[in-house]
Amino acid sequence: MIHVKNIEVFEFRGIRHLKIDFKGKNFAVCGKNGTGKSGIVDALEFGLTGNISRLAGSGTGAISLKEHAPHVDSRSNPAKSRVIITAFIPTLNKEVVIERNVNDIQNPIVKPATADVLKVLKEVEDHPEFTLSRRELIKYVISAPGDRAKEVQALLRLEKVETLRTVLQRIANADKKEIAPLKKQKDEAKQQLITALDIPDLATEKILSAVNERRQQLGLPKLTEISSTTSFKDGLTVISDKAVNISKPHALTDIDNLKASLKTYKDTIGSEALKALKGKVQVLSESQLLLTGLTRENFLRSAIALVENDFCPVCDSELGIEEIKNIVQTKLKAFEAVSKERKEIEKEIEPYCEIIRKLLVDIRAVKEYAALFKPAIDTKELGAFTVQIQLHLSKLMAFLPITDLIDSLNVYGEVSKEVNTLVETIESAVRLIPEPSLQDAARDYLIIAQEKLDNYRNIASNHKQAEDKEKISSTVSETYGKVVTSTLEGLYKDVETNFIELYRFINSDDEGGFTAQLTPSIGKLGFNVDFYGRGYFPPGAYHSEGHQDGMGLCLYLALMTHILGDNFTFAVLDDVLMSVDTGHRREVCKLLKEKFPKTQFILTTHDDVWLKHMKTAGLIQGGSSMQFRKWDVDNGPNEWNDKDVWGEIDNYIKIDDVRGAASLLRHYLEYVSADISHKLRAKVEFRGDAQFMLGDLLPAATSQYTKLLDDAEKAATSWGKSELAKELSEKKTQFKELVTKSNVEQWQTNAAIHYNEWANLEANDFEPVAIAFKNLIDALCCPENNCKSVLYVIPERGERDTVRCACGAININLKKK
Repeated sequence: MIHVKNIEVFEFRGIRHLKIDFKGKNFAVCGKNGTGKSGIVDALEFGLTGNISRLAGSGTGAISLKEHAPHVDSRSNPAKSRVIITAFIPTLNKEVVIERNVNDIQNPIVKPATADVLKVLKEVEDHPEFTLSRRELIKYVISAPGDRAKEVQALLRLEKVETLRTVLQRIANADKKEIAPLKKQKDEAKQQLITALDIPDLATEKILSAVNERRQQLGLPKLTEISSTTSFKDGLTVISDKAVNISKPHALTDIDNLKASLKTYKDTIGSEALKALKGKVQVLSESQLLLTGLTRENFLRSAIALVENDFCPVCDSELGIEEIKNIVQTKLKAFEAVSKERKEIEKEIEPYCEIIRKLLVDIRAVKEYAALFKPAIDTKELGAFTVQIQLHLSKLMAFLPITDLIDSLNVYGEVSKEVNTLVETIESAVRLIPEPSLQDAARDYLIIAQEKLDNYRNIASNHKQAEDKEKISSTVSETYGKVVTSTLEGLYKDVETNFIELYRFINSDDEGGFTAQLTPSIGKLGFNVDFYGRGYFPPGAYHSEGHQDGMGLCLYLALMTHILGDNFTFAVLDDVLMSVDTGHRREVCKLLKEKFPKTQFILTTHDDVWLKHMKTAGLIQGGSSMQFRKWDVDNGPNEWNDKDVWGEIDNYIKIDDVRGAASLLRHYLEYVSADISHKLRAKVEFRGDAQFMLGDLLPAATSQYTKLLDDAEKAATSWGKSELAKELSEKKTQFKELVTKSNVEQWQTNAAIHYNEWANLEANDFEPVAIAFKNLIDALCCPENNCKSVLYVIPERGERDTVRCACGAININLKKK
């Protein structure tokens, strides 16, 4: 991968123009919320990938990169919005410059644009997860198993694995749904064949006996077996001179079946069982509480039935099928009582539904005979009755709305006089057909039986194919799921081991025996952690928010290590550890420094204490940080540095705004005095709230530096370096004069900030104040233009050794001979 050496940003996001020299090393950006830190993160991501994560995904609405990446004042000319990144590629030992413009996002200018360089940059572009914000971090820790699986699999580039699993599962589910309707058709065709053969069941010997009896009457040889190609009418010559091509015996049998079904249907209308059923449904309809529960329960049951692919049919949430089902099943538990009552009533309704289904089959058979007469018998009334009972059947099966169910039960069993008359008409017409001869009856028997056999074979074949298809798709889906789960178990085991090691590193003081469990299953990734030996629980159950942040970082680092290995050389951590307690911040810094020495971390934080911990732990070196003090739409982020601050103070003075100049000066002095006091190891009175004022910090810092110069003078004298001792003595005298001068002028600063009757100062009165403090602060910094760093004492603890600056130009010895 890469190390970023520097970045230059023009009119991008909240930045007008900013150049940062990372030097290819760890770097920290500190500033309160709203000072522009995230603009740097966005610029890095945009420059390297052509994308900005925070402008994409859920919740971004109409926000677009091309429209909203340019600074708000440059939207009309997005070509001005660009990012230039200079990076170093360790594996190639090459430097590369990438310039990307918002107006032409997909075509960055790369120099040199050699094949090997472009290949590395493509790898960086394919791994945008090098940028991590807290909102992404927490997804790994406290997400639902399905969501966590998606996030982690996206990080591991396993999305296609899960997509294929979902497709295979969907195919298996669809194949399974095809079986039930075909099974029903098969059962109906089987019953029609049994009726046509006039036997009690489809036992082979009974079929052969019935068929051979008719074949013998026609002088045809007996059949000895029933195979897939057997034909009942084999050898039969069909010659028919009948006026109506209807088998009278079969037709009368079908009509008798219809009359029996109609009688069964009609007889239920006054049955005690139906009355009791109506009463139960009526009670249900009169209870608003039960009715509401039924409606919600019905909706949830429908939701499960409608789930397809990876989307909820109601809210289009990107959840897995099983996860949606689990959520809905959990909700359904709240309706267990009403669900139980519904199931009991549905069980009582089912026999009535079956009666209607049988009636519909028998009606279809008789209607076919009516159409064969010449002229055909009008079956309009039978058709209307068919539509009516089909509607009743659908309402009975739907159950809700309850009013429709009641209506269907109230008219259940009603048959119009016209329907009965029509059936009698068809029966009379069939009976007028001349009685067939023995041979004609046998011939009709074989022909009709063969038609029913062919129909049964066709439907049975379709049913068998559907079963075979479902068996294959289910086996493939299950096998793939098992293989994926097994493979992921090994992968996650490696990640789990690394995660545990990293988390123990930062929590060795209280969780040295910490363990965790990453458990993959189909479409999910379970994540439970040990809680002081009391068992395994979700991270959010007992661990604090700070510990959860630590877990998120450790899991992210473990995953990135698994993905990239030695190529994990660059990461941007955008305020990801905001809630880690102060007791573990140093350990987090040590973790990044010691466990990932080859990785360049760009970190942002709104917490000054975090920045100090980074510096103290050596995670970032001198000159490898910047602090933003404010942001405004005209200028973008403003740093706490000499150029910005003193220039802005000077501007205030020029426009005679003493109050603005004094306020900025005081805030800057408080900021820089805290940094100086820390680096010089000054003695400042402790405050539990860490609210140190300028009077607490600056005198302590100047007093400490005076003492250090005094110690350095004595040390030089002990080593016999009289010239150096004299030089240090003069330096001390000059510094005391600067301190005295600033003390004389300081009253004006306070007066200007805290208005009173003599606060009405002129610019000429305040200008010496600014100059005095600038000279004082300059004396505590390296004079080299390329350095200007605050002087610091080495070591940070223990006996003082030297006073140095970042560039090494200043090296003052403090140790005596």
